Amino acid sequence: MRREVERPRFARSRQAGCYNRGVITRGIREFVARDWAAVRASKDAYWADRIARLGPLEAFRVSEELRLQARMQTPSWPDDASRRDDLRAHVKFVHLLRRADSTRRA
Repeated sequence: MRREVERPRFARSRQAGCYNRGVITRGIREFVARDWAAVRASKDAYWADRIARLGPLEAFRVSEELRLQARMQTPSWPDDASRRDDLRAHVKFVHLLRRADSTRRA
């Protein structure tokens, strides 16, 4: 029966560190090198198709799931400042829509 020679603990961890460093670095490089425009286009197509098939209630369901996820991560969300910022953004968007609509009619 062949018995394995036990290596000192530091030698094993050093080898694992070298392996992990290379694997992690390669994974990061692959992730960064992705075609992010294609990823975005694929996601947009997926959700557009899903909402078209399942209707606006599906859009609401998904948005509610996202809201619940945000609340789980940050129970105090949205705070008063976030609500003010959100309202400000919505008001600005409404003004932009009205301005765009008025130029279309002219």
